Amino acid sequence: MKNSLLSIYNIAKKDLLIELRNKDVILSISGFGTIIIFIFSFAFDVGSSLSSSTAAGILWSSISFASITGINRSFLLESENDTLEALIMAPISRDIIYLGKVVGNFIFITISEMVILPIFAILFNFSILSLEFITCCLLANIGFSVVGTLFASLSIKVRAREVLLPMLFLPCIIPILFSSIEATSMIFQGKGWNDLSIWFQLTVAFNLIFLIFSLFISNVIYED
Repeated sequence: MKNSLLSIYNIAKKDLLIELRNKDVILSISGFGTIIIFIFSFAFDVGSSLSSSTAAGILWSSISFASITGINRSFLLESENDTLEALIMAPISRDIIYLGKVVGNFIFITISEMVILPIFAILFNFSILSLEFITCCLLANIGFSVVGTLFASLSIKVRAREVLLPMLFLPCIIPILFSSIEATSMIFQGKGWNDLSIWFQLTVAFNLIFLIFSLFISNVIYED
């Protein structure tokens, strides 16, 4: 158990060190997400009373599309540097490789949201400083990382991976998007934990089911 956790840590650390050197993934996510937020701010009259559900939909659409770009970029770097092949040849379980990549992508998405969310709060005039909203973001980020890492792993050697990844990723995260949008809308309306619990539980259940499924087929994902 200790060795497995150490291997997961080392894989995530490796991704973070690469990212600190070139900053491709975080810039891709935060830059693309910010651009989408700005586009929506012009499309909607943010000076008027924008509904909480509309604002929540704009926010999570921006983050989900931006996450695809970042996750795809993180695996493109693996392919360019031939580091994924080295990981596959290492004497560790394939599910450890998958979990290490999930942790790395989760960190990338979370850091990028620290750039996107303040801009959203300023442009749309919604408060994001609450424990409920932070919880909602973290649960969604886990789901995006679990789903995105699986499909990015499957499409890494496909020539049209830039097209294939969104086609696989977006339909599968619909439960996460639906739950996150509903929960965020309620948070913007000032609702508490009791009202939000059902949406948080739905996100947690989806994350666990998809994670178990991904671990089960991890040996097939990372076949040499």
